[in-house]
Amino acid sequence: MALAYQHVPNTMETILDTRAVTPDQVLDLRRTVWTDGTLCRREAELLFEIDETLETVCGEWRDLFAEAMVAHLIGQARPRGHVSDADAAWFRERVERDGRIRGETELETLVQVIEKAVTVPESLTTLAIDAVCAAVLEGDRAALGNAALVAGELGDPEVALLRRVIYAGSGGRSAGISHGEAERLFDLNDATVGADNAESWSVLFVNAIANYLLTHTGYAPPSRERMKQIDRWLNSPTDGLAGFGRRLARGVTRFGDNIQALNVFGTETPLQAVYRERDAEARATRGRAGRVDAGEATWLVARIDRDGALTRNEAALLHFLRESGLPLDTSLDPLLARL
Repeated sequence: MALAYQHVPNTMETILDTRAVTPDQVLDLRRTVWTDGTLCRREAELLFEIDETLETVCGEWRDLFAEAMVAHLIGQARPRGHVSDADAAWFRERVERDGRIRGETELETLVQVIEKAVTVPESLTTLAIDAVCAAVLEGDRAALGNAALVAGELGDPEVALLRRVIYAGSGGRSAGISHGEAERLFDLNDATVGADNAESWSVLFVNAIANYLLTHTGYAPPSRERMKQIDRWLNSPTDGLAGFGRRLARGVTRFGDNIQALNVFGTETPLQAVYRERDAEARATRGRAGRVDAGEATWLVARIDRDGALTRNEAALLHFLRESGLPLDTSLDPLLARL
């Protein structure tokens, strides 16, 4: 493997001694540790060892680390693009080994994994949101890469990072906000009341919570286990594409006698099952879209009344819902009357 190259130990020794990495050293690591665009687990551990040692980094290192981990967790995944629970647990354990996500490099890498995966365990999304919130409240400038960060205050860079996480295409929700994400945004809003937050925070809070309340797309990409089933079916010598060709040929010869013969698969295939399940879910959720039902209203009332005060952002959210003209459950009327 790449670790057998003779000058890798020399590069590593220099990096570990100086606790810094230069662009030339990053290029050396690209040529030796990540030679073919793939990364084994041992090599991924090596990159983590370097990152945890560094006190001074360069942009080239951040790029290499993120690209390599995305390739390891997503590009090399089987099925491709679906991060497994085991890989997610390994990545989370590595970044939290010292108690929390360490520095801007690891956080940016985590966000990129969430953005670029087809599906990713919710544990990684939760980790990213919690990391941003903790850094904001504690004023951890290194974690967010913002030298102007003020503890307990949400600036535009922090809001932009949160937006990237909660609107990432992975996680199976087609840009829908999950219940856990909505809860965390409310917690962050409560924790930063009275701070000189950027106006973009108000916009994100209102839009994201409204998204959670009003959006029911009914769409979810096939799960990792379903994609593994489809992959096995497609590559089976008796099913999949090979079987399709043989059955299609037999079906065409019988077409004049029975048009149903062109159902060459005979039984429901994994691909057909995906579309059937997706259609059923869409029909089940379509009626809930574009309205706030009793369950959602009960949750919203409890969240707003938790601290006994109606904050500026909460009032903006209620105003948005009222002016939308969409059906709202009557249990929201007492809150709306306070506007």
